[in-house]
Amino acid sequence: MYQFQTWVAVIMLSLAIAGCDSEPPPVDPSQIKIGVLLVAHGSRSSEWTGMIETLAEEMREPILQGGNVASMRLAFITESSPNIASQMRAFDEEGYDEVIVVPLFIAVESQRTNRYLHYLTGVRSDIGQIKQLEKEGFEIYYPRARISLTPVLNESGVLKKNVLQRVQKLQADDSGDDMSVLLVGYGDQAFGQQMQATMEGIGRYLKIKTDIDTVGYAFCGELVDYSGEPIVEAIKELLELEEEVLVVPVLLGVDEMLQTNTIEAAVNAIPTASRIRYAPTAVLPDPKVNEWLVKQVQAAVARAHGAGGDIIGEVMVPSEL
Repeated sequence: MYQFQTWVAVIMLSLAIAGCDSEPPPVDPSQIKIGVLLVAHGSRSSEWTGMIETLAEEMREPILQGGNVASMRLAFITESSPNIASQMRAFDEEGYDEVIVVPLFIAVESQRTNRYLHYLTGVRSDIGQIKQLEKEGFEIYYPRARISLTPVLNESGVLKKNVLQRVQKLQADDSGDDMSVLLVGYGDQAFGQQMQATMEGIGRYLKIKTDIDTVGYAFCGELVDYSGEPIVEAIKELLELEEEVLVVPVLLGVDEMLQTNTIEAAVNAIPTASRIRYAPTAVLPDPKVNEWLVKQVQAAVARAHGAGGDIIGEVMVPSEL
């Protein structure tokens, strides 16, 4: 009897060890309902909002084809609607297991991602931050669906190539030996230095890819209280070094307050404005940006299937507040 019990114990132990070494069963994609939420900052500019809505429509078919993603929605953090809370609530009401959040932002180093986006989508939870957001008028909703985030534009080579194309268009067929480039980005008080690092990376890329050796940087938006004076000063400094300045906005979309009322006004304030080349352009529209964003969604879907429906990334629930 004792020998029989011993053999039973050995068999059970062997089965347990084998179970630990075995791979988890493959996930049936049809059992995981996945949605995609595109998130942009928002703007009072109808032109800016229209560019984002056009991007969303262009991405819809390639994201939904294949049947791995059941639905795609668009939300804005502020100024525009719908907001994130309403879209997350809609996903929950329709029984989604996973929501892939696609930040339509230039850089991760900003309050848009580190403060607003992470907390409003439920990726991070901190009672102090949540209460502050509520005081600022943001609607807070804790999604039941698992949340994963895709990278932002400055984490790829797409942004650098986009800026390069716009620089080359301004340069035309002229030599860049006597030209300089001024990159104008959107900065905020908390992450100004990090955004400057992104701009410097683009500048190094331009120096390699063009015959222009002089690149400067300036900021518009919150960091400078929407003043064009820093842009004026940067242009003057570059004109002391080179004959011409190519001014290129490193902004997602065209917003009249930035491209026209701030940057163009600064250009026009220069007495020798004929030495400046400027076009009120933005990163969008760019098919390469669309393609890159779709690839990020596809990679996130693959991770969701490979994880067997487990949590992807950092996800908090209200009980952890």
